[in-house]
Amino acid sequence: MIRAFNKHYRKAIDLIENASTSEKMEIAERVIEWFKELSEEYIISLAMFFNEVIDDLGDDSLEKINFKMKRKKREKEEEEDEEEDEEEEEEDLEEDEFEEGDYDEDKEDF
Repeated sequence: MIRAFNKHYRKAIDLIENASTSEKMEIAERVIEWFKELSEEYIISLAMFFNEVIDDLGDDSLEKINFKMKRKKREKEEEEDEEEDEEEEEEDLEEDEFEEGDYDEDKEDF
């Protein structure tokens, strides 16, 4: 698999080196459009594959995609949302209790 990647990588370098600026822009636009049309599963699979390629190549200049960081961030956001919901519920309960207290006072005045 790595041999196939290296073969295509070399072809990509040749393609880019031999292209004019406008051709490079056109290639980049086509690649971006192609990525936009891919399903999420393909994109994530490609990212995981590239992580393995980076490991196999041992290239320290390339940064791997860290999927766990996003999950932790999402979990933290969910916890914050839950805390906000709990605070809102407590405030609603306090308001309800306050309104009930006002109602009782009104009853006593009659």
